[in-house]
Amino acid sequence: MYGTGARFLDSLTSGSFYIKLIAVFLMACFFIEFIHWITVHLDRSYDWKEKPIFRLILQFSLGMVVPGIIDFFFLSLYQWYFGLTTAKEILSTQSAMPIMIIPVFLFNVYYLLYYQVLRTKEEKEVSKKDQTLLIQQGTKTIPIQLDNIRFIYHQDRLNYLVTLQETTYFLNDTLEELENQLPRDSFFRVNRKMIIHHRACQHFRTNGHGKLILTLNPPFSEEVTISQNKAASFREWIKK
Repeated sequence: MYGTGARFLDSLTSGSFYIKLIAVFLMACFFIEFIHWITVHLDRSYDWKEKPIFRLILQFSLGMVVPGIIDFFFLSLYQWYFGLTTAKEILSTQSAMPIMIIPVFLFNVYYLLYYQVLRTKEEKEVSKKDQTLLIQQGTKTIPIQLDNIRFIYHQDRLNYLVTLQETTYFLNDTLEELENQLPRDSFFRVNRKMIIHHRACQHFRTNGHGKLILTLNPPFSEEVTISQNKAASFREWIKK
């Protein structure tokens, strides 16, 4: 009806109106599914965060240009089916082309926003999983929240984990494995025998030779020192 000057109520009495309505509905469904299919396949191979420029080019080409060409084909088919042959009739239908492209653009925007929602949800789920450390105690597996860990230390060839409540657990993993597994913004390898959580550091002081001496909470039975080589990186880490 766009550009024809036809009145809506008068069009309801025309049989061709309902044919056009069904045709437009099917076209809309086609474009939604086509752009969805393109977007899903691009998400698998060209993630927005990994290759934003290349993905933008592909999304515009396959998600906008190709549907636009298909849209023009449908418009030509529409003109042929309804016998629009005069220049005025063809011009009136072609003037609707920009209006027909708008939904294609909106579909792309919708899937981009939907992608962002899914990525945010996935990142939250991954983050939630990363906040827990599973430790084996005999036949039991115990999940320990990372924020509840205060320090992990090596003593007498064994590794131990101490929580905020001063509960001690035996660990099968080596300190090297745990250092790679734990988030570096919360945990720091102070020396070859200990990894601490930033909340375990009650205070620290220098010993006059560039080394740092830590006081932990909960208290540790031995003096905890940080070498001169690691002192600067520890100061930077604890500030964050």
